[in-house]
Amino acid sequence: MRVLEHRRHSLRAPSDPHLSPAGVALARRVAGTIGPFERVVTSPKKRAVETAEALGFSVDATIAELAEMPDDAGLAVDTLGDHMFADYVRGVARSHAMAEYAHRQAELMARELDRLPEGGRLLLISHGGIIEFGAAAARPREARTWGEPLGPLEGVRLFRDHGSWVRGEVLRIVK
Repeated sequence: MRVLEHRRHSLRAPSDPHLSPAGVALARRVAGTIGPFERVVTSPKKRAVETAEALGFSVDATIAELAEMPDDAGLAVDTLGDHMFADYVRGVARSHAMAEYAHRQAELMARELDRLPEGGRLLLISHGGIIEFGAAAARPREARTWGEPLGPLEGVRLFRDHGSWVRGEVLRIVK
């Protein structure tokens, strides 16, 4: 079995592409609770790369598809209501654009995870909405129960065995 941990970047000021001092501090606090990982992949956005570094990890690769949603899926996100995990699961079920995007994210996660040896662990760092869509495609029944959208450094842990997503859980930060 392989394990994927997909986390949202840490805190930043709204107009700043870099982590804030509070974001660096949060990442350093969380650092002792996660890992180890055989591979670390992030969005190319500075806040994602800086989150990995503040957690104490070197970035092995950046992937542009982890950075932004395409316009068609992004526009449809505005119809999701409160953006709860259940809203993403419902959106994937009723919107072709959202379903297509979510399944591309799940395939990207699977492709990256399948590069690792059996028992390997992968850390992805990207952005809110992107993680929820991927989880909604990979483990919709579980994702439906995960509640609120992800906050800074929160994420999901997904387990993959013999080419299938077999289990998942939400990762919350205790304030």
